[in-house]
Amino acid sequence: MSSVTMTVDAEIDLDDLIGNLGSASKDYLAGLLKVEGEAARAPDGRTFEQIIEAAFNELRAMSTVPPALADLFWMVHGRAMS
Repeated sequence: MSSVTMTVDAEIDLDDLIGNLGSASKDYLAGLLKVEGEAARAPDGRTFEQIIEAAFNELRAMSTVPPALADLFWMVHGRAMS
């Protein structure tokens, strides 16, 4: 079995990213910033994996997905944006 290591640099304008999120996603993000630890959960009890999935789905619904975010989700989520 072989492995591949890749480094990706992405420049993300957080103001634009947050401006395009729905109010529920903004609340989840704010909650995540207050949570620490590997087993941490959002205030509503969701895991990081569930939050990543929700963010992925919301980002897919955007009319234009910035390439840097598509790359980020490829790295974090393991799925390409379509």
